[in-house]
Parts: sequence; C-alpha cells; structure tokens
Amino acid sequence: MRIKIRAPNGSQVLALSPETTISSFLSEIRSKTSLSGDVEIKYGYPPKSLHLSEYPSSTLLRDIPTKLEGEQLIISESGGGGGGGGGVIRGTGSIANTSTASRSEPPSATVYSEKGKSVAKSSAPFSFSGGAQDSTSQPDAPLTLNRSLKPKINKDDPPDVPLKSGRGTMVLRVMEDDNSCLFSAISYVATGSLYSAAELRQLIATTIQENPDIYSEAVLEQKPDGYCEWIQMESSWGGGIELGIFANFFDLEICTIDVSTNEVIRFNEGKANRAVVVYSGIHYDTIVLSPAGSRTNDPSKDKRIFSSSDDEELEGALELCRELKKRKYFTDTKSFSLKCNICKTGLKGQKAAVAHAKSTGHMDFGEY
Repeated sequence: MRIKIRAPNGSQVLALSPETTISSFLSEIRSKTSLSGDVEIKYGYPPKSLHLSEYPSSTLLRDIPTKLEGEQLIISESGGGGGGGGGVIRGTGSIANTSTASRSEPPSATVYSEKGKSVAKSSAPFSFSGGAQDSTSQPDAPLTLNRSLKPKINKDDPPDVPLKSGRGTMVLRVMEDDNSCLFSAISYVATGSLYSAAELRQLIATTIQENPDIYSEAVLEQKPDGYCEWIQMESSWGGGIELGIFANFFDLEICTIDVSTNEVIRFNEGKANRAVVVYSGIHYDTIVLSPAGSRTNDPSKDKRIFSSSDDEELEGALELCRELKKRKYFTDTKSFSLKCNICKTGLKGQKAAVAHAKSTGHMDFGEY
C-alpha cells in the first residue's frame, strides 16, 4: 500500500503493508513529519477530514471505509493551516476524538520553483478574478480588466520546443484575448473544446453554490451569490479558485507555469493525469505535445493530457516557457500601464488599481 503524505516539511510516499494498524500508521506519520503537537489528517479533493478516531487503534487500514491506497494525505498540526477534524495524535501517541470538526478547505495549490523545489503555497497567480489575490490587497469585489489587443504571438507559427526523446514537440496553443482565456484553455486540454466558456462558468457557479462550507465569503472575499453572478459574466476572468475546481471536476493535476518566474503551481497534485496551462501575467494559454511527424501548426493531433509519472512533457513545457520569457511574452503586473475606464485615470500596476478601486469604487480597467 502506497500513500503520499504532504506535511510542512515536504512530501513523501509511505510504503505500508495492508496489515498496518491505525496506531502504527499514525506513529509512522508522526515519525516522518517530525510534528511535535497534535496531528490532523485530510484526504481527497477538496480536502476532507479523515476521522480515524472513530475506529479502534487496532483496526487495519484495509478495513476502514476510506480506501487509502494511492491517496494523498495532508498532514498538519492541530490548529494549523491544514484545518481540523482528522485523526489526532496526542502526545502519548493514542488516538483521541475531536470535539468538533472544522469545515473542509477550498482547493489548495503547491508552488514549485524553477529548480523543482516546493517553495510556497498559493491559490493562484495574479488575476483580476478576485480569488487569486491575498486578502490584504483585494477590494470588496473583483476588478474587471480589458486587455490590450496588441498581437504578441503568431498563432499560425506558434513557439515550440522539441523533446529530447524525439517523441514530438511541445507547442504553445494561444487562447483568444476575450476575458475567457482560462476557460478556453481548460476546455481545450480537458475536453477538446467540447465545453463552452459559458458552460464552464456555470460549472464554477454550481460548485460554489453546492459547497457553501468550502467556498465561503472568507474564501471568495465577497458573498458567494455575488461571486457566482460575477463569474458567469463574459467580462470576468478566472483564477486560482476556478483552477482548483476544474482540476477536481476533471480529475486532473493541472500544472500552471508562470512565464515570468518559471514556477509551477500544481492543482490537485498527485493525480494520474496532468494538463499544462501557461500563465503570462494576465492571460492563460496551454501547452500540448505535437507528435513526431505532425505539423506544429496543426492542432488536430495534439496530445493534451499527459501522464503524471512521466515528466518529460512537463520539462519540455518549462523549457518552452523559458523561451517565452526571452520573447517577453508576459505582463509585469507590478508595473504594467492601466487606465480606469470610469474616470480615465492612468495607473501603474495591480497595487495602484486596487488602491484606486478602494478609494473610488471604480472596478473597470483597461490595459494600454
């Protein structure tokens, strides 16, 4: 039995016998994570509490209703960032019941630096969607941004990087600058464009409405009904909240590569299959594999979903994003030029736009 655990000190895989008891399992977790306080466990996606305290400590892992084979568990100290309500290991090593179970948490993401090391946790890159920014800089409602229509990439001659194995070429598939680029990218890689942006926006709204304990006002940074109404507007952008929901719905690990930093943000990490999207500051595209012998400007044979156990495509995607950075195919959201479409005030960067929105109530901006 193989179980992946993710704790503050990193991720690792436990190889356990089916005869392992809950008591031995929890002792192994405590040993591997080096956590000194009470330990809580979550599983699944979105994370749910694993209530091991409901069973005798001698119960075998194979006999509990939750099948842990191949599962990823989030381990945290009680009261820490991982939330509450899981099996708790007290100082004596025994299992104790928790008096109350904390609510589940929204989908999380792990950020990997260019060197492949986990460096931080983040909900998403910057986005005007509202769900991707920290609570200290986000106004009460999401901002709207109209992108500049300046062409940056020729879709008929897309950037590409050949794989060293000769299996094919990693190619950038450019999405339209129509405020639905994230939805278009996800639809393309996950469904072959069978879903429209409107349908995916409705999926987000439905998921939020059906999970009020997960997608609360604190998480969305506005009332859920308002967020659901907003995300279904054609002018609204998607971000981290949407990526987490899509990763769960399509049962994929979605890797988002930030062109400006070459960091990889993984949503639903550990799933068998993976898709890759490219984040260039205020726009999303996707990267696919054009098989050997195919023309890179012909998407009809694109391989859009990759095995998570084979990193060659992801490494090729990272190399392609390094080439995109050399072409300056990204927007520096700290210093890009904006104009308020309400009062025509010129602004520099995301922070100035947020400050302007807070002071004036103006939420509609344009890039120029």
